[in-house]
Amino acid sequence: MRPFLLLLFLVLSIVPPLPAAPDQRILLIAAPSLNDDAYRTQAALLLPALAGLNERDFVVQIQFGTKSFSVVLIGKDGGEKLRRATPLSPEELFAIVDAMPMRRAEMRGQK
Repeated sequence: MRPFLLLLFLVLSIVPPLPAAPDQRILLIAAPSLNDDAYRTQAALLLPALAGLNERDFVVQIQFGTKSFSVVLIGKDGGEKLRRATPLSPEELFAIVDAMPMRRAEMRGQK
């Protein structure tokens, strides 16, 4: 990953997140620290996919100080859709979201 992009993602992760609007999906990334290998991998995976995250109305929230790494997908309805203890590729994340009824309706409305 380019050092500048990694630094930008790391700095943004320190800023307290704004609360998500009711019409946004949340990707919650929790890690023991900024130096956690799984967190760094997740950041490297997501940086090139920022446009796709934005297109799908995502807010990425990052929490440090946890015992272990996790990624949680929370849908627009507030329900937990996915939880995993390993980094999540953008392709897998987008496939999960794009299969959801609400997202399918959004995509039909954009055409």
